[in-house]
Amino acid sequence: MPVELRPVSTELVLSRRRAVAALAIGGAAMVAGCSRNAGSRGHQGGWYALLSDPHIAADPSAQLRGETMADNLRAVVSDILHADDPPHGVLIDGDLAFHHGGPGDYQTLLDAVHPLRRESLPLHLTLGNHDDRANLRAAILGEGDPSRRFAEDKAVSTVSGPSLRFVLLDSQDGVNVTAGRLGDDQLVWLARDLDAHGTTPTVVLVHHNINARSESALRDTEALLNVLRPRGQAKAVVFGHTHVWNVREIDGIHMINLPAVGYRFLPKQPLGWVVLRPEPDGAELELRCIGGDRRQDRRRVSLRWRTG
Repeated sequence: MPVELRPVSTELVLSRRRAVAALAIGGAAMVAGCSRNAGSRGHQGGWYALLSDPHIAADPSAQLRGETMADNLRAVVSDILHADDPPHGVLIDGDLAFHHGGPGDYQTLLDAVHPLRRESLPLHLTLGNHDDRANLRAAILGEGDPSRRFAEDKAVSTVSGPSLRFVLLDSQDGVNVTAGRLGDDQLVWLARDLDAHGTTPTVVLVHHNINARSESALRDTEALLNVLRPRGQAKAVVFGHTHVWNVREIDGIHMINLPAVGYRFLPKQPLGWVVLRPEPDGAELELRCIGGDRRQDRRRVSLRWRTG
């Protein structure tokens, strides 16, 4: 029987309306940024914080490749909280945990993002290849409701803002299995969800990178693109996994590869996060560096949405 994929943002979001301690889970032009703090910068659509690959270990002092991952996440949290105005949401695109997604990893993650939760900022998560659904569920939802199917099913959610929707997908295909997969059922769900919101610009979040030729990327990359190409409301795909900051296009759909928070694979890459500011016909991205190669810090990328 096909898996019933339900939007779970009501289960995995923090807000003032819900005090339960749960965590929810064309062309581009570069221009120099000049602001010190993040924020909407006058954009009527407000802004969102996008980050990926924090790789948090149970031990908050744990290091890899010379980086203390929990310290880096705390630096991002501080930068978000010092913005001129609060974001509509904070979206973390997978690889929340260090290696095998142990229970202690998620407790340290919750500790690191607690200042965001204290300010009632909406916080949404996707899963990466280093995450464990059952351990994540236990950490953020508790063990009290056995009817929840989060541990067994793909975890999907939707986030609606003033002028933009986000659809968060689950590409995890086994704990510590490098490659990702969405699967036919999730792709069918995505197509139906997009068709139900045909006039609203939508950004898709998935942890694994979009590359049909790489064995470590999203294995059903082409199947995902076949869902997105004919649906003009699908404007961009945001992903992580590669620890590389990059923006490109495939058939007019913007591909936004987020930098890592935790550590770098390559020396000429930043560590940090990205501001997304919706605009009437596109969006503005701003890179916010907290470490690594900082030469592009506060650089902005202007995206124009495809028409149709």
